Amino acid sequence: MRSSADFSRNNLDCLRLILASIVVLYHLSLTNVPALAFDRYFSARFAVDAFFVISGLLIYRSYVRSSSVRSYSEKRVRRIYPAYVTVVVLAALALCPLSSLPVSQYFGAGFWKYLGANLAFLNFLAPSLPGVFTSNSISGVNGALWTLKIEVAFYLFVPILHWICSRLGTKKVMGAIFLFSYAWKYGFAYLASLHRSPSAFSLDGSRSIYDMLEVQFPAQLMYFCAGILLLLYFDRLKFHFLAIAIITASLFLLDHFFTRGLIDVLWISGLVFVFGFWLYFGNFAKYGDFSYGVYIVHFPIIQTMISFGLATKLHPAVFVLMVLCLVGLASVLMWHLVEKRFLAGSSHYRQGSVKVPA
Repeated sequence: MRSSADFSRNNLDCLRLILASIVVLYHLSLTNVPALAFDRYFSARFAVDAFFVISGLLIYRSYVRSSSVRSYSEKRVRRIYPAYVTVVVLAALALCPLSSLPVSQYFGAGFWKYLGANLAFLNFLAPSLPGVFTSNSISGVNGALWTLKIEVAFYLFVPILHWICSRLGTKKVMGAIFLFSYAWKYGFAYLASLHRSPSAFSLDGSRSIYDMLEVQFPAQLMYFCAGILLLLYFDRLKFHFLAIAIITASLFLLDHFFTRGLIDVLWISGLVFVFGFWLYFGNFAKYGDFSYGVYIVHFPIIQTMISFGLATKLHPAVFVLMVLCLVGLASVLMWHLVEKRFLAGSSHYRQGSVKVPA
């Protein structure tokens, strides 16, 4: 279960930033401006699934390299929760002037429900703030946060998975989990195609309960497990990059034209492996890891700009540039003011920032 993979030279930070940027461009479709309907060209689902593959690879590696479960848990909390709390609390306070309700009503039960549910990763229970973004196509404050509860579920699942694999065998356990996850995902996808009644827990009221269950924790396990398998078989796979690249491209074409997503876990895993480890692009994250910040701050920024009518007043290219600049600035500030400060001293991001005297 302990791979000897050398991760000192990889492009995963670069890949994660690209994936986060894809999600940003995808969510520009919230504007309902035809020229900004980038959801025709970019797939947020692909980006999220690729994120989960990377998470499986890195999080499992973090666990087996940790001295204890407590050490592993502390590192996970330090990495994900401070920035998450900052985004949730800051949005709840800063968006008060945009509410159509008076201040006394804004800070009522709805405000505290939003704060409590979102701080507990239960965003679907209270996606909106009182009177905020009511004129937008959807009123959700931060629709991108739904994946974080799945990420936390993965963190909690890793020690259990490791223990079960050590008792019953890695191949049997991973195979069983993969098949269960696959059946869950596409079973609910089939039910969603039969039942289109909206769910009360949907962010925009247009998705059925089956649509929602199709992308929740068990469904995403196969991507997470694929990342773990890349780690465990890294020492064998690293000698076959060209062959894996060709197979990945072939599987993508097969899935795109014929199977329609039924085998996406295979080519997404191959893409992560080839892009992440074949040719080294250099220390892409020497100034910081901004991908998490980009992912968690972009949605309320886009929603706020829409509420001010900027999506229709500005030229589409200017609007896109403004979004990217604001998201970039916010993510840089998030990294330096929040994320980096809470990382463990052993983190390679903090180690890399220490200047070694000549």
